[in-house]
Amino acid sequence: MKRTLIANGPVCDGISVCLNPGALLIEDGRITALGDPAEVREAARKRPAPGPEPEVLDAGGRLILPGFLNPHHHLYSFLAVGLSPRGSTADFGEILSNIWWPLDAALEEESIYLSALLGLIDSVRHGVTAVFDHHASMSCVRGSLDTIARAFTLAGVKGALCFECSDRRGKAALKEQIEENLDFAARHRSHDLLAGCLGLHANLTLSDASLTNIASRRPADLPVHVHCGEDRSDLEHCRSLGYDGPLQRLAAFGLVDRKAILAHAVHLAEEDYRLLNEIGCLVVANPESNANNHVGRMPRTRIPRFLLGTDGMSGDIVAALRSDHLLAEEPDSPAASAAALFRHKAEALQNFFADSGSLRVGMRADIAVLDYIPLTPLSAENLLGHLIFGAKNGRAWATFSEGRLLYLDGKILFCDEEAATDEARRAARELHRRYYG
Repeated sequence: MKRTLIANGPVCDGISVCLNPGALLIEDGRITALGDPAEVREAARKRPAPGPEPEVLDAGGRLILPGFLNPHHHLYSFLAVGLSPRGSTADFGEILSNIWWPLDAALEEESIYLSALLGLIDSVRHGVTAVFDHHASMSCVRGSLDTIARAFTLAGVKGALCFECSDRRGKAALKEQIEENLDFAARHRSHDLLAGCLGLHANLTLSDASLTNIASRRPADLPVHVHCGEDRSDLEHCRSLGYDGPLQRLAAFGLVDRKAILAHAVHLAEEDYRLLNEIGCLVVANPESNANNHVGRMPRTRIPRFLLGTDGMSGDIVAALRSDHLLAEEPDSPAASAAALFRHKAEALQNFFADSGSLRVGMRADIAVLDYIPLTPLSAENLLGHLIFGAKNGRAWATFSEGRLLYLDGKILFCDEEAATDEARRAARELHRRYYG
């Protein structure tokens, strides 16, 4: 039995636990004790024999949190840094056609794998223990999710994976994309670390006929992960087809339920907001990406349940929280931000992975020890302030997934990071060559 005692730091879950000081005991990947350090040490001592003494990780006063979830990421973009657009980027459509679509056409198996692996290394360095990845590699569809899954398995990070379906390569390609989603999801229904979603690009790249086809193939319990109302063009496209808005159009085809993951939700119709309240879909705000693409900002006061994601910008969820706060045009709601980062995160994770997402006895031991020692009093009420203005980012000191230590004090423990980085540099040169083609 593997046993680890994490002690000597404030322990907060953003929901109901805030112990300062606190400690927790991990046994066989689960949290088995949580509370005052002396009480947890005594609980560890009283565990029935036989069993090893727990390894003690002294947090040195650092903040101990549940591992973070990135609910909307594009790991395939990790090797895109430094690429120049292949044409104008004056509007959102041109951003897609002159950057992202040429990039995903240039991806092949090696660059898909190394993008995912290096992206997960970046995520783990920021205390992220679960990623919902939205993938596209239009010249390499079949088997691409298995390639990404190899990186998740090596890293020991939880992943809900999907391939984005769209019409832009024709009917045969769409069929292949649907099959990639369905095959992967079917084979990972009971996997501890991996699950599948049904990925859709956006309303603006899918016809009614394609949505009908997708809806007829989708298992009723398979969540949809889709860009919804990211740019105003998505809303206008739906209206041109006679729908009220992007969410109402998806709902008309039976493609949204409480487990659906809607990325962005910047441009919605009044009927869409009504449906959000009625259905309770999970919305993912991506403040840094929205600012980068100049598409606007999600009206957070109108969204009943939202999470914070990065949309491929980075693996740092605390930085996304800080950006969300600083870019706010309306008075910030700490309660809504705390719910996004902790409570709704736990709900979203448990749609795929039971017993995940929070710090309670019996839960999976997914832990982030941030490289941040609070200098001022810390409580449940001011935790968000410490993250936004104290930590300022999610740089971790230690990251655990399922009780397995993935990262400690600057060192990745699940692979040879230097060798992986060297491989990625070489693959990136080839990827950029193909991109400019």
